[in-house]
Amino acid sequence: MKILVIGHTYIASINRIKWQVFANKLNNIQVKVIIPKFWPASLFNINAGDYKKDNLNNCEFIALKTRLAGNEVLYSYKFLDLYKILKSYKPDIIYVEQGDNAFSYFQIILLAKILRLKSKFTFFTWVNWHHKWSIKYKLVWSFIEKFNLKNSSGAIVGNSVAKDILINKKFLKNIEVLPQLGVNERYFYPVCHPELAVPDEALREVWVSGSSQITIGFIGRLVSEKGIWDLLKVFLDLSKKHNNLKLIFVGSGKEKDNLINFIKKNNMQDNIEFIPSILHEQVGEILNKFDIFVLPSYDTPEWKEQFGHVLIEAMACNVPVLGSNAGNIPDVIKNAGLIFEQKNLSDLNNKLELLICNKHLRKELSEKGYNLFLKNYSYDYIAEKTYKFFQEIL
Repeated sequence: MKILVIGHTYIASINRIKWQVFANKLNNIQVKVIIPKFWPASLFNINAGDYKKDNLNNCEFIALKTRLAGNEVLYSYKFLDLYKILKSYKPDIIYVEQGDNAFSYFQIILLAKILRLKSKFTFFTWVNWHHKWSIKYKLVWSFIEKFNLKNSSGAIVGNSVAKDILINKKFLKNIEVLPQLGVNERYFYPVCHPELAVPDEALREVWVSGSSQITIGFIGRLVSEKGIWDLLKVFLDLSKKHNNLKLIFVGSGKEKDNLINFIKKNNMQDNIEFIPSILHEQVGEILNKFDIFVLPSYDTPEWKEQFGHVLIEAMACNVPVLGSNAGNIPDVIKNAGLIFEQKNLSDLNNKLELLICNKHLRKELSEKGYNLFLKNYSYDYIAEKTYKFFQEIL
Protein backbone atom coordinates (compact mmCIF):
# COMPACT_ATOMS: atom_id res chain seq x y z
CA MET A 1 0.00 0.00 0.00
CA LYS A 2 1.44 3.36 -1.07
CA ILE A 3 0.12 6.40 0.82
CA LEU A 4 0.59 10.07 0.01
CA VAL A 5 -0.15 12.47 2.88
CA ILE A 6 -0.47 16.25 2.58
CA GLY A 7 -0.61 18.33 5.74
CA HIS A 8 0.97 21.44 7.19
CA THR A 9 0.84 19.89 10.67
CA TYR A 10 3.99 17.89 9.95
CA ILE A 11 6.13 20.93 9.32
CA ALA A 12 6.68 20.60 13.10
CA SER A 13 9.21 17.86 13.70
CA ILE A 14 7.52 16.72 16.92
CA ASN A 15 4.40 15.70 14.95
CA ARG A 16 6.23 13.59 12.35
CA ILE A 17 6.37 10.74 14.82
CA LYS A 18 2.79 9.92 13.79
CA TRP A 19 3.88 8.67 10.39
CA GLN A 20 7.12 7.21 11.70
CA VAL A 21 5.15 5.00 14.10
CA PHE A 22 2.70 4.17 11.31
CA ALA A 23 5.53 3.13 8.97
CA ASN A 24 7.41 1.16 11.64
CA LYS A 25 4.34 -0.87 12.57
CA LEU A 26 3.52 -1.83 9.00
CA ASN A 27 6.19 -3.28 6.74
CA ASN A 28 3.87 -3.60 3.74
CA ILE A 29 3.33 0.15 3.29
CA GLN A 30 5.17 3.14 1.93
CA VAL A 31 4.43 6.69 3.07
CA LYS A 32 5.34 10.04 1.56
CA VAL A 33 4.34 13.16 3.49
CA ILE A 34 4.24 16.53 1.72
CA ILE A 35 4.67 19.56 3.95
CA PRO A 36 5.17 23.31 3.36
CA LYS A 37 8.68 24.66 3.70
CA PHE A 38 7.34 27.52 5.83
CA TRP A 39 4.18 28.14 7.84
CA PRO A 40 3.33 31.37 9.68
CA ALA A 41 1.31 30.62 12.83
CA SER A 42 -0.27 32.76 15.54
CA LEU A 43 2.50 32.00 18.05
CA PHE A 44 5.50 31.05 15.91
CA ASN A 45 6.69 31.11 12.31
CA ILE A 46 7.65 27.51 11.60
CA ASN A 47 10.24 26.27 9.13
CA ALA A 48 10.49 22.66 8.00
CA GLY A 49 14.15 22.64 9.04
CA ASP A 50 16.23 19.52 8.51
CA TYR A 51 13.18 17.39 7.77
CA LYS A 52 15.15 14.68 5.97
CA LYS A 53 16.58 13.48 9.29
CA ASP A 54 13.11 12.17 10.13
CA ASN A 55 12.92 9.95 7.03
CA LEU A 56 12.75 6.17 7.38
CA ASN A 57 13.20 3.46 4.75
CA ASN A 58 9.44 3.44 4.10
CA CYS A 59 8.53 6.97 5.26
CA GLU A 60 9.72 10.10 3.44
CA PHE A 61 8.98 13.74 4.25
CA ILE A 62 9.03 16.19 1.33
CA ALA A 63 9.02 19.97 1.89
CA LEU A 64 7.69 22.12 -0.96
CA LYS A 65 7.22 25.82 -1.59
CA THR A 66 3.66 27.09 -1.19
CA ARG A 67 1.46 30.08 -1.86
CA LEU A 68 -0.68 31.68 0.89
CA ALA A 69 0.99 29.64 3.64
CA GLY A 70 -0.77 30.11 6.97
CA ASN A 71 -4.28 29.66 5.55
CA GLU A 72 -5.34 26.02 5.70
CA VAL A 73 -8.10 26.46 3.13
CA LEU A 74 -6.43 28.73 0.60
CA TYR A 75 -2.81 27.65 0.60
CA SER A 76 -1.50 25.69 -2.38
CA TYR A 77 1.56 24.00 -3.84
CA LYS A 78 3.04 24.41 -7.29
CA PHE A 79 1.10 22.18 -9.67
CA LEU A 80 4.29 20.98 -11.36
CA ASP A 81 5.81 19.85 -8.04
CA LEU A 82 2.73 17.82 -7.17
CA TYR A 83 2.48 16.47 -10.71
CA LYS A 84 6.03 15.08 -10.60
CA ILE A 85 5.46 13.36 -7.26
CA LEU A 86 2.16 11.82 -8.35
CA LYS A 87 3.55 10.61 -11.68
CA SER A 88 6.54 8.84 -10.13
CA TYR A 89 4.91 7.57 -6.91
CA LYS A 90 1.40 6.55 -8.09
CA PRO A 91 -0.12 6.30 -4.59
CA ASP A 92 -2.95 3.95 -3.71
CA ILE A 93 -4.31 6.43 -1.16
CA ILE A 94 -4.07 10.21 -1.08
CA TYR A 95 -4.84 11.60 2.37
CA VAL A 96 -5.06 15.39 2.80
CA GLU A 97 -5.30 16.76 6.34
CA GLN A 98 -6.60 20.24 5.45
CA GLY A 99 -10.37 19.84 5.43
CA ASP A 100 -12.97 19.08 2.79
CA ASN A 101 -12.80 22.54 1.20
CA ALA A 102 -9.01 22.92 0.98
CA PHE A 103 -7.56 24.11 -2.31
CA SER A 104 -4.56 21.79 -1.81
CA TYR A 105 -6.99 18.85 -1.74
CA PHE A 106 -8.63 20.11 -4.93
CA GLN A 107 -5.19 20.37 -6.55
CA ILE A 108 -4.15 16.83 -5.81
CA ILE A 109 -7.48 15.30 -6.89
CA LEU A 110 -7.41 17.24 -10.17
CA LEU A 111 -3.82 16.22 -10.96
CA ALA A 112 -4.45 12.57 -10.11
CA LYS A 113 -7.38 12.56 -12.49
CA ILE A 114 -5.30 14.16 -15.25
CA LEU A 115 -2.74 11.37 -14.74
CA ARG A 116 -5.58 8.82 -14.68
CA LEU A 117 -4.40 7.36 -11.40
CA LYS A 118 -6.59 4.90 -9.53
CA SER A 119 -5.84 6.52 -6.19
CA LYS A 120 -8.50 6.71 -3.47
CA PHE A 121 -8.95 10.17 -1.98
CA THR A 122 -9.67 10.92 1.66
CA PHE A 123 -9.27 13.86 4.01
CA PHE A 124 -9.20 14.96 7.64
CA THR A 125 -11.25 17.73 9.26
CA TRP A 126 -11.69 19.11 12.78
CA VAL A 127 -14.42 21.61 11.92
CA ASN A 128 -17.24 21.31 14.47
CA TRP A 129 -19.21 24.49 13.81
CA HIS A 130 -21.22 25.82 10.88
CA HIS A 131 -19.41 28.56 8.99
CA LYS A 132 -21.21 31.70 7.89
CA TRP A 133 -19.92 31.86 4.36
CA SER A 134 -19.85 34.99 2.25
CA ILE A 135 -21.64 35.22 -1.09
CA LYS A 136 -18.22 35.08 -2.78
CA TYR A 137 -17.50 31.79 -1.04
CA LYS A 138 -20.86 30.32 -1.93
CA LEU A 139 -20.39 31.25 -5.59
CA VAL A 140 -16.77 30.16 -5.98
CA TRP A 141 -15.45 28.04 -3.13
CA SER A 142 -18.52 25.88 -2.69
CA PHE A 143 -17.69 24.33 -6.08
CA ILE A 144 -14.31 23.19 -4.73
CA GLU A 145 -15.89 21.75 -1.60
CA LYS A 146 -18.49 19.82 -3.60
CA PHE A 147 -15.82 18.58 -6.03
CA ASN A 148 -13.63 17.37 -3.16
CA LEU A 149 -16.48 15.62 -1.36
CA LYS A 150 -17.76 13.97 -4.54
CA ASN A 151 -14.35 12.45 -5.23
CA SER A 152 -13.62 11.36 -1.66
CA SER A 153 -13.87 7.73 -0.60
CA GLY A 154 -14.02 8.51 3.10
CA ALA A 155 -12.95 10.90 5.82
CA ILE A 156 -11.28 10.92 9.21
CA VAL A 157 -12.71 13.52 11.57
CA GLY A 158 -11.39 14.79 14.89
CA ASN A 159 -14.73 14.81 16.70
CA SER A 160 -18.30 13.52 16.45
CA VAL A 161 -19.79 16.93 15.58
CA ALA A 162 -17.51 17.15 12.53
CA LYS A 163 -18.93 13.78 11.47
CA ASP A 164 -22.49 15.08 11.83
CA ILE A 165 -21.64 18.15 9.75
CA LEU A 166 -20.30 15.97 6.93
CA ILE A 167 -23.41 13.80 7.04
CA ASN A 168 -25.55 16.96 6.81
CA LYS A 169 -23.61 17.77 3.64
CA LYS A 170 -24.87 14.42 2.28
CA PHE A 171 -21.42 12.85 2.60
CA LEU A 172 -22.45 9.29 3.37
CA LYS A 173 -19.18 7.44 2.82
CA ASN A 174 -16.95 5.91 5.47
CA ILE A 175 -16.24 8.37 8.32
CA GLU A 176 -13.83 7.49 11.14
CA VAL A 177 -13.71 9.59 14.33
CA LEU A 178 -10.05 9.74 15.37
CA PRO A 179 -7.74 12.49 16.66
CA GLN A 180 -5.30 13.87 14.13
CA LEU A 181 -2.41 13.60 16.55
CA GLY A 182 -1.56 11.51 19.55
CA VAL A 183 1.04 12.34 22.18
CA ASN A 184 4.78 12.13 21.61
CA GLU A 185 5.96 10.14 24.62
CA ARG A 186 9.51 11.34 24.14
CA TYR A 187 8.40 14.71 25.51
CA PHE A 188 5.22 13.95 27.46
CA TYR A 189 5.51 11.54 30.35
CA PRO A 190 4.93 11.56 34.12
CA VAL A 191 7.62 12.96 36.38
CA CYS A 192 7.71 9.53 37.92
CA HIS A 193 6.50 6.93 35.44
CA PRO A 194 3.90 4.48 36.86
CA GLU A 195 6.03 1.51 35.80
CA LEU A 196 8.86 2.58 38.11
CA ALA A 197 8.94 1.06 41.55
CA VAL A 198 8.19 4.28 43.41
CA PRO A 199 5.39 4.69 46.00
CA ASP A 200 2.30 6.45 44.70
CA GLU A 201 2.82 9.18 47.30
CA ALA A 202 6.05 10.19 45.57
CA LEU A 203 4.38 10.97 42.26
CA ARG A 204 3.39 14.45 43.35
CA GLU A 205 4.61 16.55 46.23
CA VAL A 206 1.12 17.83 46.83
CA TRP A 207 -0.13 14.32 47.55
CA VAL A 208 2.34 14.03 50.41
CA SER A 209 1.28 17.12 52.28
CA GLY A 210 -2.05 18.87 52.14
CA SER A 211 -0.28 22.11 53.02
CA SER A 212 2.04 22.00 49.99
CA GLN A 213 1.53 24.52 47.23
CA ILE A 214 -1.02 23.47 44.64
CA THR A 215 -0.28 24.72 41.15
CA ILE A 216 -3.16 25.21 38.72
CA GLY A 217 -2.18 25.58 35.08
CA PHE A 218 -3.52 26.73 31.73
CA ILE A 219 -1.71 26.37 28.39
CA GLY A 220 -3.03 27.97 25.21
CA ARG A 221 -3.89 31.19 23.46
CA LEU A 222 -4.64 34.05 25.84
CA VAL A 223 -7.95 35.01 24.24
CA SER A 224 -11.36 35.39 25.85
CA GLU A 225 -12.98 32.33 24.28
CA LYS A 226 -10.42 30.12 26.00
CA GLY A 227 -12.17 31.02 29.26
CA ILE A 228 -9.07 32.56 30.83
CA TRP A 229 -11.04 35.35 32.55
CA ASP A 230 -13.38 32.81 34.13
CA LEU A 231 -10.40 30.86 35.44
CA LEU A 232 -8.72 34.00 36.78
CA LYS A 233 -11.83 35.24 38.60
CA VAL A 234 -12.45 31.84 40.16
CA PHE A 235 -8.81 31.59 41.19
CA LEU A 236 -8.98 34.99 42.92
CA ASP A 237 -12.05 33.85 44.84
CA LEU A 238 -10.51 30.52 45.88
CA SER A 239 -7.27 32.22 46.92
CA LYS A 240 -9.18 34.02 49.66
CA LYS A 241 -9.97 30.63 51.25
CA HIS A 242 -6.80 28.71 50.36
CA ASN A 243 -3.42 30.35 50.82
CA ASN A 244 -1.42 27.58 49.10
CA LEU A 245 -2.56 28.18 45.50
CA LYS A 246 -0.59 29.26 42.46
CA LEU A 247 -1.87 29.86 38.92
CA ILE A 248 0.32 29.64 35.82
CA PHE A 249 -0.73 30.90 32.38
CA VAL A 250 1.41 29.62 29.51
CA GLY A 251 0.95 31.27 26.13
CA SER A 252 0.44 34.56 24.37
CA GLY A 253 -2.54 36.47 23.06
CA LYS A 254 -4.36 39.77 22.90
CA GLU A 255 -5.73 39.47 26.46
CA LYS A 256 -2.34 39.10 28.16
CA ASP A 257 -1.85 42.78 29.01
CA ASN A 258 -5.43 43.06 30.28
CA LEU A 259 -4.91 40.01 32.49
CA ILE A 260 -1.69 41.43 33.93
CA ASN A 261 -3.34 44.78 34.71
CA PHE A 262 -6.25 43.04 36.43
CA ILE A 263 -3.85 40.92 38.51
CA LYS A 264 -1.86 43.99 39.59
CA LYS A 265 -5.05 45.82 40.53
CA ASN A 266 -5.98 42.90 42.80
CA ASN A 267 -2.45 42.56 44.25
CA MET A 268 -2.11 38.93 43.12
CA GLN A 269 1.29 39.15 41.40
CA ASP A 270 2.89 36.73 43.88
CA ASN A 271 0.34 33.99 43.17
CA ILE A 272 0.06 34.18 39.39
CA GLU A 273 2.80 33.59 36.85
CA PHE A 274 2.95 34.10 33.09
CA ILE A 275 5.20 32.00 30.88
CA PRO A 276 5.52 33.16 27.25
CA SER A 277 4.72 30.83 24.37
CA ILE A 278 7.15 27.93 24.35
CA LEU A 279 8.15 25.26 21.86
CA HIS A 280 5.86 22.24 21.76
CA GLU A 281 8.78 20.07 22.86
CA GLN A 282 8.91 22.05 26.14
CA VAL A 283 5.22 21.76 27.05
CA GLY A 284 5.61 18.42 28.84
CA GLU A 285 8.18 19.88 31.21
CA ILE A 286 5.76 22.67 32.13
CA LEU A 287 2.79 20.31 32.51
CA ASN A 288 4.72 18.31 35.06
CA LYS A 289 4.84 21.43 37.26
CA PHE A 290 1.04 21.45 37.46
CA ASP A 291 -1.10 19.70 40.06
CA ILE A 292 -4.29 20.50 38.13
CA PHE A 293 -4.72 21.43 34.48
CA VAL A 294 -7.77 23.51 33.50
CA LEU A 295 -9.20 24.12 30.03
CA PRO A 296 -12.15 26.53 30.56
CA SER A 297 -13.04 27.30 26.92
CA TYR A 298 -16.50 28.38 25.82
CA ASP A 299 -18.30 28.18 22.46
CA THR A 300 -18.78 31.19 20.20
CA PRO A 301 -20.74 31.46 16.94
CA GLU A 302 -17.44 31.36 15.01
CA TRP A 303 -15.43 28.85 17.05
CA LYS A 304 -15.61 25.76 19.24
CA GLU A 305 -12.88 23.75 20.90
CA GLN A 306 -12.19 21.15 18.24
CA PHE A 307 -10.34 18.73 20.47
CA GLY A 308 -8.20 20.31 23.18
CA HIS A 309 -4.99 18.43 22.45
CA VAL A 310 -3.25 19.76 25.55
CA LEU A 311 -5.76 17.74 27.60
CA ILE A 312 -4.34 14.42 26.41
CA GLU A 313 -0.81 15.77 26.85
CA ALA A 314 -1.68 16.52 30.48
CA MET A 315 -3.10 13.00 30.84
CA ALA A 316 0.13 11.56 29.44
CA CYS A 317 1.96 13.48 32.20
CA ASN A 318 -0.35 12.07 34.89
CA VAL A 319 -1.87 15.48 35.59
CA PRO A 320 -5.59 15.52 36.54
CA VAL A 321 -7.71 17.61 34.17
CA LEU A 322 -10.72 19.88 34.56
CA GLY A 323 -12.50 21.07 31.43
CA SER A 324 -15.66 22.88 30.41
CA ASN A 325 -18.44 21.26 28.42
CA ALA A 326 -17.54 23.38 25.37
CA GLY A 327 -16.90 21.87 21.97
CA ASN A 328 -15.28 18.45 22.02
CA ILE A 329 -13.78 18.71 25.51
CA PRO A 330 -16.22 16.28 27.24
CA ASP A 331 -15.65 13.65 24.54
CA VAL A 332 -11.90 13.88 25.10
CA ILE A 333 -11.99 13.77 28.90
CA LYS A 334 -14.78 11.18 29.21
CA ASN A 335 -14.76 9.95 32.84
CA ALA A 336 -11.04 10.61 33.33
CA GLY A 337 -11.47 14.16 34.63
CA LEU A 338 -14.06 16.65 35.81
CA ILE A 339 -16.39 18.69 33.57
CA PHE A 340 -18.04 22.01 34.43
CA GLU A 341 -20.67 24.02 32.57
CA GLN A 342 -18.98 26.55 30.31
CA LYS A 343 -19.09 30.19 31.50
CA ASN A 344 -20.61 29.03 34.80
CA LEU A 345 -18.22 30.47 37.39
CA SER A 346 -19.99 28.82 40.29
CA ASP A 347 -19.66 25.37 38.75
CA LEU A 348 -16.00 25.99 37.86
CA ASN A 349 -15.38 27.20 41.42
CA ASN A 350 -16.97 24.12 42.96
CA LYS A 351 -15.19 21.61 40.71
CA LEU A 352 -11.81 23.29 41.07
CA GLU A 353 -12.13 23.50 44.85
CA LEU A 354 -13.08 19.82 44.95
CA LEU A 355 -9.79 18.98 43.24
CA ILE A 356 -7.84 21.38 45.45
CA CYS A 357 -9.18 19.84 48.64
CA ASN A 358 -9.25 16.17 47.63
CA LYS A 359 -5.79 14.80 46.94
CA HIS A 360 -7.18 11.26 46.56
CA LEU A 361 -9.51 12.42 43.80
CA ARG A 362 -6.59 14.12 42.04
CA LYS A 363 -4.64 10.89 42.21
CA GLU A 364 -7.60 8.82 40.98
CA LEU A 365 -8.25 11.11 38.01
CA SER A 366 -4.58 11.34 37.06
CA GLU A 367 -4.43 7.53 36.89
CA LYS A 368 -7.65 7.36 34.88
CA GLY A 369 -6.34 10.02 32.51
CA TYR A 370 -3.05 8.23 31.98
CA ASN A 371 -4.84 4.95 31.23
CA LEU A 372 -7.21 6.72 28.83
CA PHE A 373 -4.22 8.23 27.02
CA LEU A 374 -2.63 4.80 26.61
CA LYS A 375 -5.88 3.28 25.34
CA ASN A 376 -7.21 5.99 23.00
CA TYR A 377 -4.55 8.60 22.31
CA SER A 378 -1.23 6.83 21.82
CA TYR A 379 0.37 6.87 18.37
CA ASP A 380 0.25 3.06 18.28
CA TYR A 381 -3.53 3.19 18.64
CA ILE A 382 -3.87 5.95 16.02
CA ALA A 383 -1.67 4.00 13.59
CA GLU A 384 -3.79 0.86 13.94
CA LYS A 385 -7.08 2.73 13.44
CA THR A 386 -5.72 4.73 10.49
CA TYR A 387 -4.42 1.63 8.72
CA LYS A 388 -7.74 -0.16 9.21
CA PHE A 389 -9.56 2.85 7.74
CA PHE A 390 -7.26 2.92 4.69
CA GLN A 391 -7.85 -0.79 4.12
CA GLU A 392 -11.61 -0.25 4.22
CA ILE A 393 -11.65 2.43 1.53
CA LEU A 394 -9.40 0.57 -0.90
